[in-house]
Amino acid sequence: MTSAPAGEARGLLRFFVVPGALIATNWAAVLGALTVIGLVPALAAATHTTSRLREHPDAAFRSTLSRALGTLRRDAPTSVLAVLVILAIGFDALFVASLPSPSRVFVMGVLIPPAWATIAWISAYVQVAAEASTASWFEVAREAMGLCVSRPLRATLAPAAIIALSPLWLLAPLTIACGFSVPPMVVGALWGAWGAESREPRSSARPRVRG
Repeated sequence: MTSAPAGEARGLLRFFVVPGALIATNWAAVLGALTVIGLVPALAAATHTTSRLREHPDAAFRSTLSRALGTLRRDAPTSVLAVLVILAIGFDALFVASLPSPSRVFVMGVLIPPAWATIAWISAYVQVAAEASTASWFEVAREAMGLCVSRPLRATLAPAAIIALSPLWLLAPLTIACGFSVPPMVVGALWGAWGAESREPRSSARPRVRG
């Protein structure tokens, strides 16, 4: 007679497991991102955790934070690049807004492609770094470039997905709740099988990853 209610309680608790793990992952990622140079390690760690939330949901906070701290030094250069790109986009927007209309269209046409490509590469870097915790920066960067080249459609869509998810990054209540966990999960799913297969980038003794 008592087993049914207990089973119902377990089912109800399971309903909250994933949202709770997403929030825990987000808080850990926010702590890492607050250091600025920890932005990319935090996103990579969140990508890693959210791709396997159901495996160890109770360890989401600890595993995300420890993984971000573990790759902090390696991924710091990419974090600096990401921050510079964000600042450049902001300054470019102010500069373009001050131009007359004919010049504005031309300048935007010149600036958008390199910015789009850089964001796509950073996104691919995060996806590779999410699984390649022991690889060097050069290996992760090289594999990220290969990911962009081998999956051009996904590389084109990744910046669009990041822009579409920008309210989660920019609105404080959403940022605190899921701004650093849901976007990496969505963008990681967009890139696809590389992270799911948990394969490291190639080294001198390993052929290049394909997928």
